[in-house]
This record gives sequence, C-alpha cells and structure tokens, in this order.
Amino acid sequence: MKIKFLVFAFYLASVAHAQQTMDLSQAIQIALKNNLDLKIAENEALIAHNNNHSGNAGMLPNVTFNAGGTPAITNIDQKFTNGTIIERNNVLSNAVNANLIASYTLYDGKRMYAAKNRLEFQDEAAANSFKSRIQSTLGNVVIAYSAVLRHQEYLKVLEIMEASSKARLKLTEQRKEVGLANKTDILLAQLDLETRTQAVESQKTLIANAFADFNRVLNQPLDSQYQLQSVEAGTTKLAKTVLDSMLKQNPDWAMAQNSLDIATQMEKEIAAARMPLLRLNGAYNYNFSQSQAGFSLYNQGMGPQLGLTLSVPLFTGNVNKVNVDNAKLNTLNAALRKEQMQQSINAAYLQAWNDYEVALNQYDSDSVSVKLADDYAALMDLRFTQGQNTIIELIESQKVYLETYYRYINTRYALKLTETRLLTLTGQLIKF
Repeated sequence: MKIKFLVFAFYLASVAHAQQTMDLSQAIQIALKNNLDLKIAENEALIAHNNNHSGNAGMLPNVTFNAGGTPAITNIDQKFTNGTIIERNNVLSNAVNANLIASYTLYDGKRMYAAKNRLEFQDEAAANSFKSRIQSTLGNVVIAYSAVLRHQEYLKVLEIMEASSKARLKLTEQRKEVGLANKTDILLAQLDLETRTQAVESQKTLIANAFADFNRVLNQPLDSQYQLQSVEAGTTKLAKTVLDSMLKQNPDWAMAQNSLDIATQMEKEIAAARMPLLRLNGAYNYNFSQSQAGFSLYNQGMGPQLGLTLSVPLFTGNVNKVNVDNAKLNTLNAALRKEQMQQSINAAYLQAWNDYEVALNQYDSDSVSVKLADDYAALMDLRFTQGQNTIIELIESQKVYLETYYRYINTRYALKLTETRLLTLTGQLIKF
C-alpha cells in the first residue's frame, strides 16, 4: 500500500532535551509499523479478503473422495435349498468401497449470487475499516507530536524568562551595593526568580507526560525522549469547497454504506430459503468384496452415476417468514445507522471547520501580538537597565510577554488540531 502523507506546515520551535532526533514523517512510519490497532485491523481486512471467493458463496461444485476397507473373520453356518450345507470357522473376508462424489447447485433462488455480493461488500467494509484506523492513528500521531513541541516551545520561553530573572537579580544586587536599590528590590527579584524556576520545572513535567502519550501512540517505551524536529513556518490554508467535495471519502461514511449493502444482500440470502433448491449430483463408485466361503466368494462393481435432486420447502413452521421479516428490519436499521453516521460526520465536519476559521483568524492576530510583545519586553528591559522603571513594572511587563506567547503557542496548537481533524474527516490525512 502506497501512502502519501500530507504534512501541513506548522512552525514549532524544538528544544534539545533528547539524545535522538525524530521528525513527523519518522513518527508516522513508526506508528504504521508498531501500532497494535493497525495490526489488528490489517489482519481483519486480510480475513475478509480471503473469505471473498466464489466457493465460499456456494458457486463452485463440491467434490469428495471416499474410500474404505473392511476385513473380517467370521464363522459361517449356511444351509441352502438344494441341500448344500456350509459350516466353516474363521473365514477371512474383505470388502473395499471407494467413490468420487460431485455436487453442484444449479438453482437456489439466487442465494449464491447474493452471498457473493455480500462477501464483496464485507471485503470492502474491512478495507475501509483499516483505512479509518490508519486515519485515526496518524491523526493521533500528529496531535501527540504537536503537543510535545507545544510544551517544548513554551519551555524555551520560560527558560528565557528564568535567565532574565537571574540577570535581573544580579543587576539588582549590584545596584544595592552602590545605593541604587533596596532590600525590597532584592526580595522581589529573588521571588521572581523562584517563580520562574518552578515554572520551568513544572513545564518539564508536562513535557515528560506529553512524551509518554506520544510514545503510547507509537507503541514504544513510555520513557523514550527525542529531539522532535519542527517544520517550516507558515500554515497552508485549507479550501472549504475542496474539502466539501472530499467528505464522502471518509472511511466511516463508506463503511455505513457497506453495512447497508451487506444487510440488503443478507436479506436476499434469507429470502432465497423459500425457493426450490436444485442440485446436480454425480459419482463414480467402486465396490469389491471377497470371502473364503459362503454364497459369494468374489464380487466387484464399478461405474458412474448421475442425477438431480430437487428440494421444495413447503412448510417450515413459519421459520422462513420470521427470518425474512427480521432481515428486512436489519436492513432498515442499517439504513437508519447510515443516515445517523452521515449526520454525525456532517456535524463534526461543520464544527471542525468553524473551529478552524476561528483558530486561523486568532493565529493571524496573535502573530502580530507576539511581535509587539517582543518589542515591549525589550523596551521595558532596557528601561530597567537604565534605571527608568521599577522592578515591579518590569515583572508586570514580563507577565504580559508570557501571556501573549502562551496564547500564541496554544492558538497554533489549536490550529493544528482543527487542520488534522478536517483532514481526518475528509479522508485526506493520508491518501491510499
């Protein structure tokens, strides 16, 4: 199976916390190789494909060869009308029988054709189920991969803040030595540094947890850590008109139709039980027997035979009628489930698109905000260095800086989630 991966541009800074490097395409390959759900789904698809053949539908003849031998030791006591008397003990005898039997269904109310169609739809449904598992699994890979990078990028921001707090504490201590700062300024700088250090440690815990979830999706040791590679900046904008036309390629949508088709064919199979059954039977028989005594000392026969068997169901205790009625109800339920699935997919798609538009607009807005936050933080830091503002004003400016970056990072993550969701719903996260 050739798979083309659609990886959307999504800039996330990477932080060197791991010994090995990994990019998104490598993570996807590992998931395809290791994920247990995919292996199960693939085996189920192979089983359905193996079952899809004419013989399983009853379209091919059944041929059986039988053979047997029966040696025996008997005591014979026989008296015939002509006065002949045979009395012998321990008489050896042997009988050998062999036959080649063939049976072929000529007519069964078209049950075999309905059965073959059902096997075709079951094969297709299993393939669609496998595709659905792949889409879902790789969507989880993209989301888990992005979650790790999101936490790593915010850790980088927090570490910058921690380094800034250390420098500010050192500068405040130097100012105190020359009488330009007091004990209060020192305490505030120390508290600020402690807050930044704790935030860094907490963020490292979040990264470890995110890696555990990422490794779970890849079915790897949960404590494995990597330096995940970011992708280039810029996000490809999705076109709703294009996605609308692809929505019916959703594997779950296709499976709902498969289920209806399977139920329809099963209804035909069950209805065929009311029809006559005509079979062509043929055989080639061989019989051989011999005995040391008795009426027949030697007997051998061989030859073909051919015949027709007609079976007409006249009355089955209304069992066939009940089965047909139930099959019709199953078909009706399959149609209702199909409609229900389509409504669910349409609703999820509409919600995902609305979330995507909101995230995309927010991303554009936050991209401007972070540039302003960078300039504002640099200006406030310069003013503090020159003694033009207080440490309290500087700490407040850095809170704004952190909040802006935190919102920006989360917005990009939300945008990635909605992109992935839309591609999964339209069956476009990967192409088969």
